[in-house]
Amino acid sequence: MKLTILGSGTSHGVPVIACNCKVCKSGDKKDNRLRASALLSIKNGSDDRNFLIDVGPDFREQALRINLCKLDAVFLTHPHADHIHGIDDLRIFSHKNSSAMNCDERLSKKFPETAGKGLAMYMSSDSEKCVKTNFHYIFMTHEKGGGTPKLNIIDVDSYNEKNPLELGELCIVPVPMEHGCIKTTGWIFSKKLNGKKRSIAYLTDCNFISENSLNRVKNACSGGFLDHLVIDALRADKHSSHNNFDQALFYADKIGAAHTWFTHLSHDFLHGEIQNYIDKKLPEFANLQKIVENGGTVCPAFDGLELECR
Repeated sequence: MKLTILGSGTSHGVPVIACNCKVCKSGDKKDNRLRASALLSIKNGSDDRNFLIDVGPDFREQALRINLCKLDAVFLTHPHADHIHGIDDLRIFSHKNSSAMNCDERLSKKFPETAGKGLAMYMSSDSEKCVKTNFHYIFMTHEKGGGTPKLNIIDVDSYNEKNPLELGELCIVPVPMEHGCIKTTGWIFSKKLNGKKRSIAYLTDCNFISENSLNRVKNACSGGFLDHLVIDALRADKHSSHNNFDQALFYADKIGAAHTWFTHLSHDFLHGEIQNYIDKKLPEFANLQKIVENGGTVCPAFDGLELECR
């Protein structure tokens, strides 16, 4: 089970348009941050599946970078533009044609309709309302023209650590979080590997994680091992809807993953400067300090980073 960071940047992306700061002008590839997204891949014998987390405006570029040729489902954290505005590019993985196109025999042969309900998209009921409003054309009959994604939106509000979503041998638990004045969904993915339960947690776009949600993370990973935590960490200064670095360290200290990775990074700091900040602050977080002393890591993520559970 592997999680690839497709994008580690904030809503502007980095470099930011019309910005000449040192981060935006950096020649280090780790400072080039597409909008936050990730791909969970499972390759185990006949089990070969790809699960996308968020589909932002950089999705096309991200998919081409990694030669993504197969997609089995999408998990949405929330419906802000930097997390959903690549949704139309899901067409290639679902091949949905308009009713008008399907009435044209020549076109229907060239672009055959995908069987079933379409590409599964897992999200909260609040996110579903926004997606269906913002992308209403996908969910309505329209005139002949370009195709639209064939999407099967699935509400995850009823799932939790006691009732996980199960996709084959993969168990998924949604984690309620707060992102300023809106609710977002973090995700925990767990799978048995070599007889042991291994987990990855992806918790972006938040500035508050309740004790109940922190306990949900721990309970979802109980009886196994949390290999990786990817967590929102926008910048050093406080923000109204994102964790700053200290908040991210605080939550990471409570969660206690073997490896913690900051994501949704702004252009305030170079990659190396973020690492220096973490290293200086680490002694204030006893649990994280101990994890690092025992071989763990607390680091900024970067585009293309591959996080594996073995």
